[in-house]
Amino acid sequence: MVRPDRLTEIGYWRGLESSDDFPDPRDFVDTAWDPDEREVVGHYLNHGLAVVAYMGFSTCRICGRENGNLDLSDGQYIWPSGFAHYVEEHGVRPPQAFIGHVEQMLDELETAPRDATWWKSLARKDPS
Repeated sequence: MVRPDRLTEIGYWRGLESSDDFPDPRDFVDTAWDPDEREVVGHYLNHGLAVVAYMGFSTCRICGRENGNLDLSDGQYIWPSGFAHYVEEHGVRPPQAFIGHVEQMLDELETAPRDATWWKSLARKDPS
């Protein structure tokens, strides 16, 4: 079980609900970003664990559409659910430290040994 002592925020932007000391997403647009890496990062952002749900939706700071009402996490980072929209639709590229984190997490999960012992122990012995 993940028990972080703190979560690192990423993908929160300057705007209506947040203070002016947050970054502007336009400063992170990278039109030359590798599309495969962009897809992987967007997929990762879409599949975090829901931590907090809000009553209203945020608004995309670039196109103005409604853009999520959850905070998601992977146990180390926390981000608004709409962060994936910025990545996928506008080419907002997170800092390399985060992209490296995503790649490392996925690599560790893909290569981790698997143990089905506990799960198999729950099977009925006489499937009739």
